[in-house]
Amino acid sequence: MRTFLILAALIGLVVPAAAEDTKLKVGDKAPPIVATKWLQGAEVKSFAEGKVYVVEFWATWCGPCIVMMPHMGDLQREYKDKGVTFIGFSAKDPNNSLEKVSAMVEKKGEKLGYTFAYADDRETYDAWMRAAGRNGIPCCFVVDRSSKIAYIGHPMYLDVVLPKVVAGKWTEADNEGLKEIEKEVTAVFKATGDKDPEVFLNTYADFAKKHPELAGVPYFNSPRITSLLKAKKTDEAKKLAESLIAKGLKTADDRLLMSVSGALRPPAANDNKELLALSLKAAEDAMKVAGDKDWMALLTVAEAHFASGDKSKAKEFGAKAVAAADKESPALKKYLEGQVKKFDDEKK
Repeated sequence: MRTFLILAALIGLVVPAAAEDTKLKVGDKAPPIVATKWLQGAEVKSFAEGKVYVVEFWATWCGPCIVMMPHMGDLQREYKDKGVTFIGFSAKDPNNSLEKVSAMVEKKGEKLGYTFAYADDRETYDAWMRAAGRNGIPCCFVVDRSSKIAYIGHPMYLDVVLPKVVAGKWTEADNEGLKEIEKEVTAVFKATGDKDPEVFLNTYADFAKKHPELAGVPYFNSPRITSLLKAKKTDEAKKLAESLIAKGLKTADDRLLMSVSGALRPPAANDNKELLALSLKAAEDAMKVAGDKDWMALLTVAEAHFASGDKSKAKEFGAKAVAAADKESPALKKYLEGQVKKFDDEKK
């Protein structure tokens, strides 16, 4: 159950529904987007009739937002010629400055291939998120060809929503039906907390068969590997991990590579040298993608070395992770220092 609660909090499964008196609902005309700076792609001054838009709210500190970005990039490429424009909108907050957002877009934007905008105030955020009664990100709004809002919710469901919106066939009944799918997704994640790994594997398999378009939701990757290992299905876990590593390299998805590396370490992997070597490969590949100044990638490499028994390398990369986080918050730096100290204090 603890695993489920962590996952739920991370990906926004537990997000209060919009209140009855919200000012912005499905079916309403989409508000304008007022940005201080358009960081990538053409400025969207207004929503053009006959086109579809996906407006997704995110922040640099939101890990689940970043996890979804490569998939949204895939969807942008898939639907670009069908008149669909993805817009990643980020607004200023104490931990989300223009400098941080610009740096991330400069680093990842070209590969993602969709539009990014930033506002140094909360005007647009309030006009969309607060008006819709939403307080959790990532959160996206799909604007249909008549410039009306067709969907409000987590971007993990876009594979269900977009085909019908693009075809002009998305209805109020579809929005209601999606609530049932959300319950099924919650059940899949809840199964990660079961002591028997087969419970999750079977629940996921049933869900994937029923909703193949959602089988590749990024948040499923790590639990699938971990559950396969716990179920002693090592070959299947290794094959899945290798396919995800290949995908992560192809799409420059450092977060995917980091999650695979973590899933292949103890206790799930025990002391399987082949799996630990694969964990290190995934970590090193993540650092190649993210760069050797990315504290998260550096920490992942450090942890992979430590799991493999190389404390010297673990301490080396741990120190680099701390140095790379120099401009991060004091709380984060303290956390990193604690993680690095474990390489001295703990046995592998």
